[in-house]
Amino acid sequence: MKQIFHVILFLLCCAFPVASREIRGVWLTTNSGLDWPGNVYDEKGQKRLLTDMLDRLRDAHFNMVLFQVQANGDVAWDSLFQPAMSSLTGDGSKKLGYDICRFVIDECHKRDMECHAWIVPFRLGSASNSAKYRGNKVKHPVKSKSELCVRYNGAYYLDPGLPETRKYLLSLYRELVEKYDFDGINLDYTRYPGSAFPDGNSFRKHNPAKMSKNDWRRDNVNRFVSEFYDMVKSVRPNMVVGSAPIGTYKNVGNYGNSTAFDTFQQDPVQWISSGHHELVIPQMYWDEKFGFSDHMTTWVNNVNGKSLVIGLAPYKMLESGWSTDTVISQIEKAMSREGVTGVCFFRARHVLGDEPKVKALYRYLVKHKLAVKKSKRNNKVDSVEKFLE
Repeated sequence: MKQIFHVILFLLCCAFPVASREIRGVWLTTNSGLDWPGNVYDEKGQKRLLTDMLDRLRDAHFNMVLFQVQANGDVAWDSLFQPAMSSLTGDGSKKLGYDICRFVIDECHKRDMECHAWIVPFRLGSASNSAKYRGNKVKHPVKSKSELCVRYNGAYYLDPGLPETRKYLLSLYRELVEKYDFDGINLDYTRYPGSAFPDGNSFRKHNPAKMSKNDWRRDNVNRFVSEFYDMVKSVRPNMVVGSAPIGTYKNVGNYGNSTAFDTFQQDPVQWISSGHHELVIPQMYWDEKFGFSDHMTTWVNNVNGKSLVIGLAPYKMLESGWSTDTVISQIEKAMSREGVTGVCFFRARHVLGDEPKVKALYRYLVKHKLAVKKSKRNNKVDSVEKFLE
């Protein structure tokens, strides 16, 4: 009888989606020490600050932390390729004083939270940013890989159109993935920064198919994402690969938003459909005047069975006058949609801060526990299990 049960259950699990716990995530920013560690540079103080933050996130039922391990050509692990973030060490010439990634992963897991590495591939920051690392034995890529760098709007970027850029980044991220068992790895700013990006030389040299510039740019980013995915899976097959793309894929209706596909040559729908993503967290940082619900429909229709987590912007309660109710309404709209797995907040400071609106949002999150998202088809599996018992 047990054998029959297992066969039937296996067939049902293949036929019907398994109910899953709601994802409640947060971006924990280390760029400029914004969320952590502030201006605290001693190991004991940093650890105490982080564990206090994670305790409060656990109390508000968070189960996913996207921990920023790369900001502007600087990183949060001991790397041969990029220097340790000065926001973590206090001095761009220093190495890390302890194994930060190991500590963060372990502390998240103690609290039943997934820990995903948040990376920023192409962005390198300003000249003053790279200058902070002049005394570091590990040179900033603006210096060590100057032949791959392009300056645009006062900042430096690795040129996505150069095959050597992909090779360099894959070596960097292989180092990270081999060192650490993060639950996932999440791509941010994996796009072109603007239409006037000065990549004419690489366009002429590395465009044998004679594509239009926008198609060529999208193809460059697509190639990086696919090669990145294959590398990650070759090292850690169970690591979840995802990204946080621009929240509007393509405009619908009469909206005039900047878009992932056209404005920034970013095609996350292709990453999903080609099988190079398991998770997508679109940054839907606007309200209904700019089509929050309509653009969410686009993601639901294109996620192709992968995990869709809606990125929300509680920082706009402080910077744009949003009410707490606006953010709460977006949470409820997202979690009521079939095909949405959860929500993720940018950023930790705007969930854990002391401002009245932020405290009201935190109280809401503490009060509202995570749901298990089920469909009627999942209930059929439950009923069969009870019958076979």
